[in-house]
Amino acid sequence: MAKRLSNRQRIERMAEEASIEAEEREQDAEEKEPKTRVRKASGSKKAAPKPKRMKLIWTVVDANYKVIASFLYPARAEAEARALELSEKTGKPHRVESARVPMADDE
Repeated sequence: MAKRLSNRQRIERMAEEASIEAEEREQDAEEKEPKTRVRKASGSKKAAPKPKRMKLIWTVVDANYKVIASFLYPARAEAEARALELSEKTGKPHRVESARVPMADDE
């Protein structure tokens, strides 16, 4: 029958085993040759699309948000006048809202 080890003896035995394992790992690391990694050829990289330039315009919309007319940004007064005219003419509310639209290449 094996004799029970005291806590101190168990700790000493574990420390000896750990030091032996560490020495073995060091020897194995020295014996091994470093591996050279082979890089995979990367696939073709797509260039990020250029963000399109946007411009701000004024749109006259009805209650269902259907665009009735559109005006360039400096012509807000004209857009509001058109909205007021349509509201009085039809009796239904029309409003002016801003919208961003992509710029044409020639602008």
